[in-house]
Amino acid sequence: MAKKILSRSDVIFEVIDARIPFETRNSVVESLARERNKRLFIIMNKVDLVPEKFARKVKKEIEKEIPVVLFSAHKGIGKRELENLIRKLSKENKLIKIGVLGYPNVGKSSVINKLKGKKVATTSPKPGMTRGEQLVKLAPNVFLIDTPGIITLEFQEDLAVKGSWIPEKLEQPVEIALKFLSKVLEKRPQAIKETYGVEPSPDPYETLVRIGERLNYRISGGNVDTERTAKKILWDWIKGNIKAYWM
Repeated sequence: MAKKILSRSDVIFEVIDARIPFETRNSVVESLARERNKRLFIIMNKVDLVPEKFARKVKKEIEKEIPVVLFSAHKGIGKRELENLIRKLSKENKLIKIGVLGYPNVGKSSVINKLKGKKVATTSPKPGMTRGEQLVKLAPNVFLIDTPGIITLEFQEDLAVKGSWIPEKLEQPVEIALKFLSKVLEKRPQAIKETYGVEPSPDPYETLVRIGERLNYRISGGNVDTERTAKKILWDWIKGNIKAYWM
């Protein structure tokens, strides 16, 4: 799919998640774009979920390699800058097709809808909702190609931490939630208290249990339902309810 879109596109917009910008960069997409001499821009979506200082720091780092537009499809941040970029690109070609690529749930369809000014692409907090490529006319000579999320050869647990895998489809949701919690406890532990109102423990499992107790997720016998709690945590991450971020 990535190769097909790259061959059809004049320009590539790689959409990444501002909360985990380097983890949602796709090295395969970027190298394929370079190999085919395609102009590549990174659209760092969801900047409304991170501090501005953090977003600017990430932008500065990535722009050592690739131009970056800070964007929020939810808040409209960066819309004018992106429109100006597209306008500039369109003046260089009689017809321009822009391939919009990225991992599931980074907000590719939301970016397209914001640029179009109405819903033309399927959006959902559930990763993988775009089933096939869609051609969206933005101007008489400008088309955007919306695509399903590009998943390269990665472990299920890594995709889940990126928010790119539906929690119900995970074989070991508790293990993956613990991996995610370990990262949050290392990078921004206060996000746990902000979201769930519980004091996090240095131990990820104990933190998960405390969250389950607060949510009153129980199994017969009164013990915490760790699997249900794990899925809830992962869904809260996908939906942007947990305000954690890292480089």
